[in-house]
Amino acid sequence: MKLLITIFTLAIFPKECNNMSSRFNDLQKRQDDITITYQAVSRGFFEEISVTNNSVKISNDINRKDDKTYDCSKEDWNECLKLVSEIDLDNLSKLEAPTNYRYVDGAAHATLIIKDGDKEIRSSEFDHGHPPKEIKDLVEKLQSFKKLSSKQ
Repeated sequence: MKLLITIFTLAIFPKECNNMSSRFNDLQKRQDDITITYQAVSRGFFEEISVTNNSVKISNDINRKDDKTYDCSKEDWNECLKLVSEIDLDNLSKLEAPTNYRYVDGAAHATLIIKDGDKEIRSSEFDHGHPPKEIKDLVEKLQSFKKLSSKQ
């Protein structure tokens, strides 16, 4: 089924697919220099999940005294890169949050950060648990690492 969807997508949007494929290949070539981080902060709450090509680091302590590091599988890393390649990074900082609970202490302030070498790209702030649709899949993937780590 996935192959059928891919073939259909290529037939309908060949230029977009080629661009995504090209972006994915570019990211893979620079994968040693890339870190993808999800961070959520409010009074009394801190969560940071950072993923590289070989590790996942999770912290619930703003002072980072109790960071936990886990191996990142090649499959998980490639999925993260694929999801990044589907995002318009030039407009990441301009994304509109779907909710505004963070303004009244109803949610932590969350940010997606993509580091590529010395370059750092930050999303606009959004409510923890309510990312903009353009980055939702990537944020959910990063959150899935936290769920997996609680089982280890």
